This record gives sequence, C-alpha cells and structure tokens, in this order.
Amino acid sequence: MNYASRFLAISLAIQIGGCAYEPKQVEASRPLVNPTASTELQVMPVNLQQTLNTLPQGAALNTGSTVFTLGQRYTSALGHECVELLFNSNQGHSQRSAACKVTDQWYLIPQLEQTSISNLLAEQ
Repeated sequence: MNYASRFLAISLAIQIGGCAYEPKQVEASRPLVNPTASTELQVMPVNLQQTLNTLPQGAALNTGSTVFTLGQRYTSALGHECVELLFNSNQGHSQRSAACKVTDQWYLIPQLEQTSISNLLAEQ
C-alpha cells in the first residue's frame, strides 16, 4: 500500500509538472520554401496555354518535338495550380515533369536535379 501511494504521488507530480511549463517558442532563421521567380522558368508554348487549362488527365499534348501526356492535377505548396507531365526522352525511357500556372501563364517547372544550385540556396 505504501509503495502504491508513493508511486501514485510521484506520477501525479510528474504529470502536473510536465503540464506546468510551456514549450520553448522558436523562430526559423531561414525560410524552408523559397518562392521560385517566374522569370527564370520556361514558359510553355502559346498554343498549349489554353490546352493545359482544359484537357483532362491522360490527354496528349504535342509540342512538335515532344509529346506530353497529362498526369494528375494538384495544387503546389506555393498555392499554384499544377499538372504532372509525362513524356518519353530521346533515350527511350519515360520522364516526369510538371507545369504550373503562375499569374495566368503555364510554366515548365524544372526537376530538382535540373535546377541550378543558386535556386536551392535558402540565403543568397
């Protein structure tokens, strides 16, 4: 009985003590997501701008040199409307890319391995 009373008193004290302190508030010293400047992005051809707005998933887009297949539509972390693009490379294997709509224009978004290092740095 004595052991159980001590255990109960200690566990109650630990619970009350744990709830009595507010966790430390921290602020980030650098942003986790940098908005990409749309001027550095490749604008999709004019003839595809309206097509990207209307075609459903699975539709094919022909740019002359490349045939894209529209994948899933989604909203990016920056709040832009985006669509996944699937296409075959010159080597014959399929690749993925994305196009996002920024200020009423569609841009081809480079993959991470295609992005220059200056775009990846949090502090410039």
